[in-house]
Amino acid sequence: MLNKSLKPIWIGCMTLLLLVISTATAAHTKSISSDPAPRSVINRSPQVISISFTQEFEPAYSNITVKDSNGKQVTEGKATVDTENKKRLILALPPLSLGKYTVSYKVLSLDGHTISSSYTFRIKKDKASTK
Repeated sequence: MLNKSLKPIWIGCMTLLLLVISTATAAHTKSISSDPAPRSVINRSPQVISISFTQEFEPAYSNITVKDSNGKQVTEGKATVDTENKKRLILALPPLSLGKYTVSYKVLSLDGHTISSSYTFRIKKDKASTK
């Protein structure tokens, strides 16, 4: 059993430990939105891919790539940080054909952790434009 005089110290230490752990866990950068959105179907080629994150990140070690349905990379340039929002990464796109595309990104957060993920979107002919 804990000595009654040590109990408040023990409770304080455990509370502090929990706060430190929860703060460290919440500190990692996460993707919060992207345009085009994951699994979206759009009717024309987007000019850019933009992905927003919960925190600023290290631009030199962060990038976006886009591949077509055959796995061929359709982008050549490097993604850049939006000058108006330092939490957004942007990649200019060439004109894209109809089809499915995979967007992959890798971001180095300022706390030193790397996150990476991918998602798809599709460019499909607008039914209204087929008439």
